[in-house]
Amino acid sequence: MKYSHSKAMAVFYKIVKWVKNGVLMIIHIYAKVSTSKFKLLLVQGSLD
Repeated sequence: MKYSHSKAMAVFYKIVKWVKNGVLMIIHIYAKVSTSKFKLLLVQGSLD
């Protein structure tokens, strides 16, 4: 029982780590996209 419990915890921590990395990656990509959109808006604004 103890073996299966520790194995379950190891899997749980692996999933948590994976989710954290995924979230950080999404935030990083979103930040890149939003800054590029913001730059486009600035360029368009200066052209008007």
